[in-house]
Amino acid sequence: MSNILFRIKSYISYLTRCVGPHALHSPFLFDLYNQVVIPSKKYRLASVENLRNNLKKNEQIVDLYDLKTGKNYRQTVGYIAKTSLSRTRFSAFLNRLIDYLAIERAVETGTSLGVNTLYMAGSDKVKRVVTIEASPILASIATKQFSELLQHKIQINEGTIQDIFESTIASVQPELCFIDADHRSGAVLFCLDKIMKHCPEIKCIVIHDIYWSQDMLKAWNQVQADFRFNLTIDIFHAGIIFPNKEMPKQHFALRF
Repeated sequence: MSNILFRIKSYISYLTRCVGPHALHSPFLFDLYNQVVIPSKKYRLASVENLRNNLKKNEQIVDLYDLKTGKNYRQTVGYIAKTSLSRTRFSAFLNRLIDYLAIERAVETGTSLGVNTLYMAGSDKVKRVVTIEASPILASIATKQFSELLQHKIQINEGTIQDIFESTIASVQPELCFIDADHRSGAVLFCLDKIMKHCPEIKCIVIHDIYWSQDMLKAWNQVQADFRFNLTIDIFHAGIIFPNKEMPKQHFALRF
């Protein structure tokens, strides 16, 4: 089955399972839905959206390496911006989530062009966002975006997650971690194990693109079954983990 067909079928399945706020009896989940999910529909950072639009027009050609296939390829910055960046609503969701949880320190894997990083750093509550990018050219482009906005809050570390993720989180001690660098189950589970080893009190972990492939869904299913994670939430575009929520182990699919 192709990944596109798999994602379509997965989305149809998600629509049959997801619920809105009126089905949520937990005060925490009800508030999360009303203060994070719903506001993300309209919340925007105008300065970051201007950068996003400029990136879509950027015809610079960059040489990249695909970790999934092990192949080099060429692409324009504009094409990457049009096809690979998160939609604005998901970027806004990250911002609202960080604000709602009063996160001060966050780590992101997979900087790309830096748009999600800027939305994360755009929260009034956050003081430091450390983002990891394996591609030197993408790291350079993102750094340019950061120099125009919120540079004082953002630090970019170049390297693969296998090489620098563990040392980064051990040093930063993030309260939230956004995993988006390598859409393979082994990489995701590697990150989760290192987070729980070094940051056992972390408030929240966000795994992007849990329906990217059957392999990614396999990883997400393992997460749901893992007793280290009391509360897991599926919003289709990402899986949200609250490892230390004091409640019986539960899983929800929320309408996004």
